[in-house]
Amino acid sequence: MFLLNYYHPLMSCMTDVQNSKCRASNKHNGPDNGVIKSSHHYTKISKYQNGVIRNGHLKPWKKNLYSNEGYPDNYTDKSFLEELRKNLHVRKLTLLEAILGAGLITQRLCIVVIFALSFYALNCNQISPLFLLISTSSFSFMSYLLLYENSKIIPLWLLKSACAFVISGYILSPVLKTLTETISTDTIYATATVMMCVHLIFFDYGVSAVIVSTSLSLNAALFGSICLCSRLQTAFHVFVFITIAVQCFAVSPILLSPIKSSISILLSFVTVTLVLCTRVSSLLSGLFLCTAVFINLICPYYFVKWHSYKDNIYGPWDEAIVQDIKIKDFHID
Repeated sequence: MFLLNYYHPLMSCMTDVQNSKCRASNKHNGPDNGVIKSSHHYTKISKYQNGVIRNGHLKPWKKNLYSNEGYPDNYTDKSFLEELRKNLHVRKLTLLEAILGAGLITQRLCIVVIFALSFYALNCNQISPLFLLISTSSFSFMSYLLLYENSKIIPLWLLKSACAFVISGYILSPVLKTLTETISTDTIYATATVMMCVHLIFFDYGVSAVIVSTSLSLNAALFGSICLCSRLQTAFHVFVFITIAVQCFAVSPILLSPIKSSISILLSFVTVTLVLCTRVSSLLSGLFLCTAVFINLICPYYFVKWHSYKDNIYGPWDEAIVQDIKIKDFHID
């Protein structure tokens, strides 16, 4: 009771001072200045117009966490996403371009299937190995002359490489035949299949990607070929088979590199491979035809369709990319 009587005059004095300040502020600001009068205090209202706060006591909003005192935590200014950019480097593809791009995969698949059919023909004695060697070598030589018709003479390094391969391949053929004889046939076929899949996956189709590895693709295909050598009958069969493997996996990418992908070339590969598959098995030809249709028609169609939903955003939050700086004519005295 004593404390209440003591503090009562002091509290009354403070209330009078606060009321006098509020009345003076009301006279100065006018009745319509965004101030609400209550029985105890006056409250300043912040007006939001077009996402910008109109308040004399608040600084303009900045993209800085510690410079926006007084703004709500969930406030987003118009300038927050002004540096946002979408789909800067996205290239729209047509259905024809997508089909031609998928045709490169089909060409490589056709070469792998033709290589497998050549092994089947040699293993089952359906074709003479000498005839197969002459026909494939002649086809590669004629393809080189047609594609590189500007070169009047055959380079010397090419002749040296061909001679070195023929001599070393013929000498090592007996060794390659007995290299994997102790391994079961099922394991050999499974290993060769996996290696051919690795060859198709890591092959360079002309697109710069991390997964592309030309050396891995070539080595996987040659390793699968060496595994199959032990299932052939004679050393000459092995020599012919290794020659076909080198032509399919090492020479064909060089010969096909200057050729631009086109519908005619794609149809030629598919037709030849389909005819060869039909001579072996109707089931194999049907499986190959379904695979070719899936790769060249269904996949490009859905790729172009879903590509329209691609949405890449770019802004100052992206990681900095260090550019290579080339200094020309730099001398140190």
